[in-house]
Amino acid sequence: MDNRINIVVIVGVVLTLAFAVTFTQTDNQGISQDEQESPLVKADVYSEMPYKHFSGLEKTVDVVGTATESVEPDTLIIEFGVETVAGTAKEALEQNSEMLLSAIGSLKAAGITDNELSTSRLNIYPVYQSHEDLLTGRYVQEIVGFQASNVLSIETDQLSDAAKIIDLAIENGANRVDFVSFTVSPPMVKSVKESLIEEAVLDAKAKAKIAIKPLNQKIVGISSVVVNDSGYSPAPMLQRAEMFAGSAPIYSSDQDISVNVNVIFLIADV
Repeated sequence: MDNRINIVVIVGVVLTLAFAVTFTQTDNQGISQDEQESPLVKADVYSEMPYKHFSGLEKTVDVVGTATESVEPDTLIIEFGVETVAGTAKEALEQNSEMLLSAIGSLKAAGITDNELSTSRLNIYPVYQSHEDLLTGRYVQEIVGFQASNVLSIETDQLSDAAKIIDLAIENGANRVDFVSFTVSPPMVKSVKESLIEEAVLDAKAKAKIAIKPLNQKIVGISSVVVNDSGYSPAPMLQRAEMFAGSAPIYSSDQDISVNVNVIFLIADV
């Protein structure tokens, strides 16, 4: 009797296991082989991937922010020099050096240092004269002398002395002034630009908020920030034709330094 009961129990267990295997195989038939192998499907066949994984579906707004500051120039640049003409190159250079040294001496006496002076360019070239050849009737050129030109550059922070410096140079040997320029020194430009970056970014953010407000969007992150700090051009130089007569004053004016930032904001529905 006990043996019969054990046989019945064993048969029942076998049938139950067989039914369970059959049910599992039938349930898996609705899932493709790729889906069965995918770790995402194993975790949850019907779940969706998080939004952040679809970088192509991210919504963005691209904005340029700007910040500008007017800065008073702190550097004066003057180019002046001497031109001389003589029968030989040696004579032209000697005369030129004598006149230029006289001009430099007067400037040093007025407070200009060696560090503020530099040679801008030195040229010497022949001077030609044309005349008609009586035998051939053709015009020919011959060298009648040499011209020497030596131009110096002064770079100083004595902006208020621009007229005085030019007067001294001219009165003591210089016979040409090429230009006068008021500019901002590189260290100051760098410092101002660094202080403007944050302001430019805030300007970009404010513009982005205005742009997306009618679209019922909000800023949720930053995709990228590109800083363009090349926004500075020195003031135009005063050329020869614009030079003053006598000791007329020369005035400098404030110059604008700008920074632009390109910011791409991530946005989402409000």
